[in-house]
Amino acid sequence: MKPLDNSPDRPVAPSGAEVRREPRTSRLHQAWRISIVVTVAAGLMHLLNLVGSGRVGFGPTMLTLFRAGFAVSWGLMFAVWIRERRWPRLDLTDAVIAAAAAAFILRGAFTPETFTITLNWVITGAGVFFLVRLGTRDAADIRLLLSAIVSVALVISIFGIFEYVFKANPLFDNIQIEAIGADQRIAASDQFYRIRSLVGHPGFVGAILVGSMPLTMLVLWRRRWLMAASLAMLTTALFLTFSRGSWIIAVLVLLPILAFRARNWLKRNYKWIALLALIPAIVIAVDYFNRQEVSVEMGEVLREKGLHWMMAQDGPIRLTSGEAYGVQPLKKYIYFDIADDFYHGAGQGPVTVVIRFFDRGFGAIRIEYDSADNEGSRYEGAYTPSAWINKTDSRKWTTAAFYLDKPRFEGRQQTSADFRIVDDDNLMTLSEVVVQRGRLKLLGVIMQQWLSRGGSLSTRTGFIPFAWEVLLENPLGVGIYNTPGTDHHAVDSLPLTWVMELGWPGLVLLLAMIILIIRECRMAWFQPGVPAAVLLLSLVVLLLHGAHLMILYDKPSLVLFASLAAIYTNIRPWARGGATIGLSNEDCMV
Repeated sequence: MKPLDNSPDRPVAPSGAEVRREPRTSRLHQAWRISIVVTVAAGLMHLLNLVGSGRVGFGPTMLTLFRAGFAVSWGLMFAVWIRERRWPRLDLTDAVIAAAAAAFILRGAFTPETFTITLNWVITGAGVFFLVRLGTRDAADIRLLLSAIVSVALVISIFGIFEYVFKANPLFDNIQIEAIGADQRIAASDQFYRIRSLVGHPGFVGAILVGSMPLTMLVLWRRRWLMAASLAMLTTALFLTFSRGSWIIAVLVLLPILAFRARNWLKRNYKWIALLALIPAIVIAVDYFNRQEVSVEMGEVLREKGLHWMMAQDGPIRLTSGEAYGVQPLKKYIYFDIADDFYHGAGQGPVTVVIRFFDRGFGAIRIEYDSADNEGSRYEGAYTPSAWINKTDSRKWTTAAFYLDKPRFEGRQQTSADFRIVDDDNLMTLSEVVVQRGRLKLLGVIMQQWLSRGGSLSTRTGFIPFAWEVLLENPLGVGIYNTPGTDHHAVDSLPLTWVMELGWPGLVLLLAMIILIIRECRMAWFQPGVPAAVLLLSLVVLLLHGAHLMILYDKPSLVLFASLAAIYTNIRPWARGGATIGLSNEDCMV
């Protein structure tokens, strides 16, 4: 940190304490402040740029709220420079960022079919970085930006909570849901709703919320109850994303830090905190263990608990062995009958059918059930189809839940069965079926959300040898947005993506970033109380999220990362010569 100027020219209060005065701000710079806040907010709330009212076509290009704010901010910043005859000083950090941006654009030029995507991605990241880096010049600018980011994160949380309550996002009416991650398992269950809020994808919402939590503590530290309420709101929205990566990062990284920072407050209020935590835990546990359900386990020994497997002419099965131990349909169908004392007749409410199966093949799975909807299918609703899901051939055990709205279960299917599981390509192996009254309980939703994507981690780690083979075959990479082996441009892993897209230069870039992070964290360790350490924590959290989810290729996460990186570069006190902008904790708090 630069030493304070104690010259006699500086005004002094009667007590002898130094009086700090913010430099006078021109109207142009005030306009820039408003513009940059709008730009960052529009970048984080990305869905506003995708709806019809948020974009205007100009020939082959599209003007969005973010792009408009981006252009106006740059124009105002240049106007400030010209009027004040002050040009920014560039240092080594700026040169490195500019060189990396140029390298990405140059590499993207070798893949013309995706060059425009690469150019947009680089301009967004580098453009926001330099816009914040060169535009901010005092503590008031930094405080305004940090407060704006925290405010936007809270708006995203509130919108997401309401979205979960109503199970609908009105912004989806004007855009293609497939473009932002439709989940067939969610559609089939009708209860595993993952909020997308104003960001666009549950995983990206989680990244924004996790990255904003340290900033919330920094900005609202003076207002403890407001800080606690804001963190509670962010945590609630984070939970409703059902983003397991975000949960893990929050629990393993942020929760210990929060507990350490608030240790004195926790000591004073631990009885109330324990009580507040215990009450919902008891309610959730009692609700879960009082659930009404029947089940059957299928394998060498058939274990039936109110749910019975039925032998039918078109429903033969065979016993499998090895890793996929269970039963496999030979003609698409497996029939089941529910005990009459559990459910028989119409008007008793919906049920949820949960199946555990070995994911093999790419066919669809659905439930056809005896329904009270007489027009639901042939035979007056006896074979009403549920929503369906596609298998992914992950060769892993997984689960799926199917929500049945108006079951009848009077045994009107073959052999007096109540429902049958349909596997279009006969390749799955079934090990367990559970039928539960109503929707799944909250604890069950968490368990099923976790188990239904249980193979995702192994799928990502399975790409490591594949990425190495691609690197050996393509020393200079396959090109930006051209990762092979997937049906989209990434493998949901930022490091592996860089290695395959950029080749050996990408591997060097990745190693350099790791060394830089370790170096910065080591220096922050000796000054943990400064605002720069808090921003570094947010940046590291975003990068950890990107380690398993290609988070920085999404505009909201990229805008947040670039903004925080620029602020961090300006206030970093352990830089040679001190920080560009001297900043204390008090300067950041509202």
